[in-house]
Amino acid sequence: MLLLLIVDFAQAQFSKTHYIPPISASNNVAPEDQYIYISTPNTQPVDFRIIALGGNVIEGVVTRDAPYVHTIGVGASTQLNVRPTQASIVLSNKGYIIEASDLIYVAVRVIAGNSNHAGEIVSKGLAGLGTQFRIGGYLNHLNANYDNIHYTFVSVLATENNTTVSFSDIKPGVLLNNNEFAGNTPAPVVLNAGQSYTISVEGPNPANRDGLIGSLVSSDKPIVVNCGSFGGTNGSMSNLDLGFDQIVSAERTGTDYIFIKATGGDEVERVTLIAHEDNTKIYWNGGGAPIATLDAGEYTSLNGAMFSAQGNMYIHSDKNIFAYQSIGDNGRPDQANQEIFFVPPLSCETPHIIDNIPFINQVGNRPFVGRVTIITQTGADLSFVANGTPYTLATLPAGVSFVGPRVVPGNPNYVTYIVTGFTGNVTVNSTGQLYLAAYGSSDAATFGGFFSGFTFKPEIAFTRLNPLLENCIPNVQLSVNEITAFDTFQWFFNGDPIAGATSSSYAPTQPGYYYVTATISACGVSLT
Repeated sequence: MLLLLIVDFAQAQFSKTHYIPPISASNNVAPEDQYIYISTPNTQPVDFRIIALGGNVIEGVVTRDAPYVHTIGVGASTQLNVRPTQASIVLSNKGYIIEASDLIYVAVRVIAGNSNHAGEIVSKGLAGLGTQFRIGGYLNHLNANYDNIHYTFVSVLATENNTTVSFSDIKPGVLLNNNEFAGNTPAPVVLNAGQSYTISVEGPNPANRDGLIGSLVSSDKPIVVNCGSFGGTNGSMSNLDLGFDQIVSAERTGTDYIFIKATGGDEVERVTLIAHEDNTKIYWNGGGAPIATLDAGEYTSLNGAMFSAQGNMYIHSDKNIFAYQSIGDNGRPDQANQEIFFVPPLSCETPHIIDNIPFINQVGNRPFVGRVTIITQTGADLSFVANGTPYTLATLPAGVSFVGPRVVPGNPNYVTYIVTGFTGNVTVNSTGQLYLAAYGSSDAATFGGFFSGFTFKPEIAFTRLNPLLENCIPNVQLSVNEITAFDTFQWFFNGDPIAGATSSSYAPTQPGYYYVTATISACGVSLT
């Protein structure tokens, strides 16, 4: 018998298990093509299972050079989408769980609205599990032309039976779709593992514009949450767009954030900061006086004029906050290219590599202009692998350009870069901390999200040494993936350290109880 116990922190957006709650689309902005993207740094095949909750199981393999794309389907009746009429109802047949034999990245990409809109959810893996979530989306304040259409949703997925989920801090006057309860707040709902529940709002009720922003989703057992807008805007022109993501719980948010401006106008280039506790002070670009003091559930929204001349913004708070960023693109002058990222906090636990982002410039077969925004430590060196070929900043291939390093006002420890023109499968390496968002635009559509920055406990991979023999000792190697932030290791057997077992992997020789203590030197932490 082999038993493993491990408790520590590392990147979990890169995970063996991913939960994908459904999304919810407005009847006025029809969902179209929908895909799941799976990638890995492994050159050897990694087995995975895509479990359609209440439905079929798809098995496959993925390698570094052959990412996997699963076509979910088209339209409002897919496994991914919940109609407005299905809101406020417990569902057992929506969403996915994806399990793999080793760590993988998972993202969902969507086209909608006669191909005028696109969106992406980047799964947070085990880091997505939690019990306290603050909701974000488009604010819908500046555009009165589409008051009947703007649509914001919250979707939760339970991971354990008998999970009670509650909703609170919804603004006065809000009217939820398909809500049978009096008032604007649904009663607590009890879900079993694999069940989902969605709440949503839309026009024409004015209170619904930002009525869910800052609201609290809480639970007594771990859940996973997607939220955002499927038809909404932070701009003033007659456009709507998609902007949603998977988010993390309050304990994995932080107090220090850096934002990089994209190429849109000041109205759509917007940072929304949400307090989780009363009397939360927000500081901007290193200033000594707070620019806002917020109570729990309140938000402040900073537009593009608040970025530095080099397109950066540094935010510090005295308590953890939830951070959402809306970006735009100058490919269309009418504010058509909007997208929302859920943004990770700065953390010494963040790894130095993302390996890899699959089909960085595509949703299905549709090509986009791909961009990568990078935050890293001052003085760190960057390198890349694009479609199997290594590059440095100085040797990027034809068609790929960059700007940077650009200084961050108020935080000289970090710099930023923007790289444009990548296609295919892309790996990014830094000699320092690495925070990376990838996004792309095509005509009126923009998709994207962060592929790094959220942290949780590491996961052990079991590798069969001889594929012809059974998957048990001594034909097993245990390993912590090398692209996590850990830099020293000590393996234990039945509570005693194993002499010389100080690498990221270990091959047990006899049955027993194994665990590893791993250290992140930059953080000065060593936990078991």
